[in-house]
Amino acid sequence: MSSPVETAVLHFQNGASCAQAVLAACAPALGIPENVAMRLGAGMGAGLAGLRETCGAVTAMVAVLGLKEGIETPMEPSVKAALYQRIRASIQAFDDTFGTHNCRELLQKASIEKQAGVAPEARTAAYYAKRPCAAFVRFCAAQCCKE
Repeated sequence: MSSPVETAVLHFQNGASCAQAVLAACAPALGIPENVAMRLGAGMGAGLAGLRETCGAVTAMVAVLGLKEGIETPMEPSVKAALYQRIRASIQAFDDTFGTHNCRELLQKASIEKQAGVAPEARTAAYYAKRPCAAFVRFCAAQCCKE
C-alpha cells in the first residue's frame, strides 16, 4: 500500500494538478471521496487557476490542514490562533526548503518562465522532466497528510 506522500506524487505524475494531487492523497484521512478532493483542487493548481501566485500544493496543504484541524462553528480566538500558527509553520517550512511559496518564483528558480493566465501545458515526459513540482507536492503531502 502506498503512503499518502507516494500517492500524491503518483497523482501529479498521472496528470493531476499539484493541488489535486495533495488533496486526493489526503482524501481518505479526511473521510472525503477522492473525486470530491479532485474537484475541490481543480481551480487551485498553477498558483491558483494559472495566476502563478501561491503554489497550488501549498494552497491544498492549507485546505487539508483546515479540514483536519479547523472546527465547524465560529472559532474561539485561541483555536483560530492555533490553527493559523500551524498553517504558518507549514508554509514557513516550505519557504525554508524552497525559498518561496510563489508559483512563478518557484518556476523561475527552475529556469521555467511562465506567464500568468497561460493555458495549461500538455502533460508529457518533457513537462515532468523540467518541473520541480513533484518535490512541492511531496513536501506538502508530508506536512498535511499525516494521520
